[in-house]
Amino acid sequence: MIWLIMIYAGFLTYLTRFSMFSKSFTRWLPGWIETPLYYVPITMLTAIIVPEVLLIEGSLNFSLSENLRLIAASFAIVIALITRSVFITILSGLICLWILQWLF
Repeated sequence: MIWLIMIYAGFLTYLTRFSMFSKSFTRWLPGWIETPLYYVPITMLTAIIVPEVLLIEGSLNFSLSENLRLIAASFAIVIALITRSVFITILSGLICLWILQWLF
């Protein structure tokens, strides 16, 4: 029984992915669906990044002297606003964090 459920779920997943790339799917999504979907990437990135930056040993830490990730993330945000480049933003944030960890 479990194999039938897994095969059915895989087939259903394949069909939903295939329908977006096939030539038969030429219609656009309605505006009331497309508008909220515009915010999904930033929402998901925020949900992943914010806990990683602000949580240290399970508790919130906003202290700049103890939380080096907060300083590096702030630096990366400034670089992102200036350059608008994902690669440069990630690279500068990592380099800033590594330098801060080396210094402190």
